[in-house]
Amino acid sequence: MSQRALDLFVLTYNCAHNAIDVPSLSSTLFNAVDHVPDLLIISLQEMSPLSHGLIGGSLLSPFFSRISEAVEIAARKLSGDSPIAGSSVNSEPRIFTNVAIRNIGMTGIMAFSRDAAAIQNLQTGEVGLGVSSMGNKGGVGLRFTYADAESGGETELTFVAAHLAAMEWDWERRNEDWKNIVRRLVFTSADGDEGSNGARARVGSEEAPLLGANEGANGIYKPTSHLFVAGDLNYRTSDTKPGPNDHEDSFPQPHDSVESSRHYSHLFKHDQLTRERLAGRTFQGLSEAPITFPPTYKFDAGPYLTADEDTKAWAWASHRWPSWTDRVLFLEAPKWMERKDHNAKIEVKKYEPLPLFKTSDHRAVLLSVKVPLVGIPEPDEDEDAASSDPRINPPFEIDPDWSTARAIARKEELVVGITGYLTGTWEGRCIIGGTIAALLGGYFLFLAAFGQ
Repeated sequence: MSQRALDLFVLTYNCAHNAIDVPSLSSTLFNAVDHVPDLLIISLQEMSPLSHGLIGGSLLSPFFSRISEAVEIAARKLSGDSPIAGSSVNSEPRIFTNVAIRNIGMTGIMAFSRDAAAIQNLQTGEVGLGVSSMGNKGGVGLRFTYADAESGGETELTFVAAHLAAMEWDWERRNEDWKNIVRRLVFTSADGDEGSNGARARVGSEEAPLLGANEGANGIYKPTSHLFVAGDLNYRTSDTKPGPNDHEDSFPQPHDSVESSRHYSHLFKHDQLTRERLAGRTFQGLSEAPITFPPTYKFDAGPYLTADEDTKAWAWASHRWPSWTDRVLFLEAPKWMERKDHNAKIEVKKYEPLPLFKTSDHRAVLLSVKVPLVGIPEPDEDEDAASSDPRINPPFEIDPDWSTARAIARKEELVVGITGYLTGTWEGRCIIGGTIAALLGGYFLFLAAFGQ
């Protein structure tokens, strides 16, 4: 009898500061598959305006809610279980339970499980990668045990959603961002939530526990855990920006043959992430499924919601090299585990983008894998392969001041976020206007009552 494997989907999407268009996501999320997975992880970048992300809390609830709605509609569509006419997706038994939500600034992560009780021992972590370590860029993570009641199998899973530094020439900064994720994204128990089974980490950094004791804390690499990293990693296909004629002469188009020097497969040969990863300078130890799809960034226009085979032209932005900025990487099962059980390996089923949505200049990317539902054992003391595995020997040590640095950055986020919200949004300006009107009204009432 073969062991059961966890059916896992990991999606990454840069929303370009816009709320997701529910029909667009729900109509395409599961188009490339024929079943609903056991577990769906969604990594979001630029999921809201900057001020909303830095403040967090209830300001982000509408953005997360639209994702949840789209996921449920997509799951019901694939399952043939359409909502009853006139009803809400929230008014009936749901296929998915949104078991965890977490954000650092505009970078968010959501976990959806068909079996909420399977999610146990939830931990969360976050690190800011922007100016003064604030969350305009950052990494946010979930770690939990998935325990399958039917088979009795279980395994520990770690997921990191990330948004790294931009621009073609800033690849070394992206490497440094990864280093800071390894050093400062530390997992602590999601205390104060609804419990470890089916726990839901509350939205917004100021509501979720910020500081935890260093004792028992773990970074993203852990000997007994699988690791998946998904996000707008921002690695490009050139170290310099495009020249004035590159848009016409070098950017790929759907009609280019594989033999053509303009075919996107030739552009991928210059992919910075692959270059830096294979050189051991970033994402140490992680693997990626073969990329057989066109670049996912940067688009100026449609066609929207159109499959690649039906697309006649890609409307690339002329000032950015078309690049695979949106990626999902993972740690293979450790060698000491595969030696004991050759079936204990991660099996990639699909790795491909969703069609372009009108609300973003990025395409979402989906990874579908099977993960063995068996715990990763600690390696034997004489296991030679363990010494080179980043689970055992991470490339960077955890920063002992990670919690202090995060606390300082969080205060700065609130100052910047509240200032931006009050001065840069219609709602904020209404608050300022209402406050001024109230003060003036009080002043004139005072004069009327006590003035000469």
